[in-house]
Amino acid sequence: MFRLIGNVSKKVYYEAKNASDLNKWRLDNFTRGSQADGHMVSQYDAPEAMVIVKVKTIKSKKEYLNDLLDEGNYEEYRRITMENSSCDIEVYGSGKDIPEIINRRKKIEKLFRQGVTNTAEIAGEVRVARSTVTHDLRELRKTYPELRQKRARS
Repeated sequence: MFRLIGNVSKKVYYEAKNASDLNKWRLDNFTRGSQADGHMVSQYDAPEAMVIVKVKTIKSKKEYLNDLLDEGNYEEYRRITMENSSCDIEVYGSGKDIPEIINRRKKIEKLFRQGVTNTAEIAGEVRVARSTVTHDLRELRKTYPELRQKRARS
């Protein structure tokens, strides 16, 4: 969406979906042709200097985050949702600074990303209960939306 706006008065003269339609309207309304010395001369008579501005639609934060997920821009999604917190504590520790939980969840995530989707296999590798693996995967999916697309098998 584009707007033709007056430079001084900030008055919106015209709105159009694309700049070419807006420019056509501008030329049709403010250009006058006249005969001078045997040839056609165009005169541009606008009420003031004008500028063509592209209008950006304002989205809510939730809509913007959903658009990032749809585009697959997971790094930007995590940067916005996690802000200035410690990545390891926030992502793997669910807000708790417990090294055992953080390291266990890192191992589970690594195995899951490698394609091991059976929770029993992951539990055997990491040496924890299957319910712990299921819980950890649920926690990791909150931060890593790309893990939501893969489902773990029991």
